[in-house]
Amino acid sequence: MNKKPKLDELDEKLSRFFPGRIVRKDLVKNLKVGFTIPVFVLEYLLGKYCSTTDEDEIQSGL
Repeated sequence: MNKKPKLDELDEKLSRFFPGRIVRKDLVKNLKVGFTIPVFVLEYLLGKYCSTTDEDEIQSGL
């Protein structure tokens, strides 16, 4: 995968207050190439299983 984008203070706060609603667009872009599903479905699944700032948890969710 590409290198992880740096999260600033606002990103951290949004992730804390809106769990499951924040989607990293770099993950969407990487996965969109391999799967033929609508982007909104992919974003929903990423929000549900990869909505964290911990890179290890994101990798286990993928």
